[in-house]
Amino acid sequence: MTVTPMTTVSKVTSFQIPHLRAGYAAGTFSPDDVVRQVQHSISLYHDKAVWIHLVPETELLVRSQELAAIQRSSKTLPPLFGIPFSVKDSIDVAGLPTTLACPSFAYTAETNALVVDRILQAGGVLIGKTNLDQFATGLTGTRSPYGAPRCALDSDYISGGSSSGSAVSVAASLVSFAICTDTGGSTRVPAALNGIIGLKPTLGCISTTGVFPACKNIDCVCIMARTIDDAETVWSVAEYFDSTDPFARREIPSWPPWSSPVRVGVPAVEALQTLSPVYSSLFQETMAGVFSNAQFAITEFDYSPFEKANQMLYDSSIVAQRLLAFKDYISSHGLELLHPAIRATFETAEANAFDAVKAYADIFQLSQHKRDAEVEFKNIDILVVPSTVCHWTMSELRDDPMERNKVMGKFTSFVNLLDLCGISVPVRTWRSANDNVMSFGVTIIAQAGRDAEVMEIGRKIMGLFSPR
Repeated sequence: MTVTPMTTVSKVTSFQIPHLRAGYAAGTFSPDDVVRQVQHSISLYHDKAVWIHLVPETELLVRSQELAAIQRSSKTLPPLFGIPFSVKDSIDVAGLPTTLACPSFAYTAETNALVVDRILQAGGVLIGKTNLDQFATGLTGTRSPYGAPRCALDSDYISGGSSSGSAVSVAASLVSFAICTDTGGSTRVPAALNGIIGLKPTLGCISTTGVFPACKNIDCVCIMARTIDDAETVWSVAEYFDSTDPFARREIPSWPPWSSPVRVGVPAVEALQTLSPVYSSLFQETMAGVFSNAQFAITEFDYSPFEKANQMLYDSSIVAQRLLAFKDYISSHGLELLHPAIRATFETAEANAFDAVKAYADIFQLSQHKRDAEVEFKNIDILVVPSTVCHWTMSELRDDPMERNKVMGKFTSFVNLLDLCGISVPVRTWRSANDNVMSFGVTIIAQAGRDAEVMEIGRKIMGLFSPR
């Protein structure tokens, strides 16, 4: 294929999917224009730690001209035609390195992850691979030798992790959406801190083939976007039964419609004590607004099975899955080359010397928590929680990196363990020490298979609040 120079005139004013679709349909701009604008935005963006690998310009030119040919010859464009996106660097892209933010671990992928293939087949334009907490282990976004991406709203604050670069790439309007992962909160936390949407779908509805695992049976491929509509558009493409994925679901659970009003459960007051004063006030304001609306009704329930499951991600033999995932690397390299926080996490897991007896005890315990949570969902339709407990500055995080990382998952770690789906949505704002407008998000959680419903509830809850 002959590659011609990109056009220089661009009328691209937003990377949100409806704007790009309208522009393509009207012939206002071409894929060349969009890619050019993406590259321009990335070149101007101050935080270079967002990306680990950018697709070379020559390859982007080839892709944009392939799409231009489709645009000229087709009356109906594919659903993600010409939509720029990023991929977390724990997900394989053929010909590009997969690093997991660890240079000594890196390998070059031979094939695309299935989810990447589906998005490319739908017309998406891959821009690059984003930074993350090393080995997708952490919730702060600071655990990478490639640098620590800063919050898109105030660079003195952390971005959250592990999908740190993914969140910033969307929040800073460098791409339309990001494909990332979530095991214990790695999508929901950074989405909340950067003021965007973080969709954590039902386990098994998006293939994990080509995703390097952290905890294989609870890893979830997720979507970040600026709007729920954009996230749902991507979800409709990415959702697919993959027979090569042993954890894929052939059938997603289906449920009868919720009654009206929707029954909303909120953690008991004592469970909310870890919230910062600002976050506590914002959560109270948010829930007061929700419960003043006739669409919702507060419902008392027992939060203890959710809270108990939350403790198990790092305080049980489940953490040994990380040792299994990186067994070959540890055997050949040891732990010396890892980020200090990741090394400490792995050393703790090794020191615990979990055996099969403990593993089965934890499996049985988690099964009990699942059953208890299922009983509670007979009393509630959705659970609403703060997406995280606080937004630390970079300096605050450095003061106590391990404990502050752990507490950030206070309301996230149980979701995959209990086989639930959820979406983090921005609902309120506050002012940083630099007087920047910051975001506060809540997560709407429901039973597996309720993805479309949680997105719709997310729209309704966001609609109750206007930016202040």
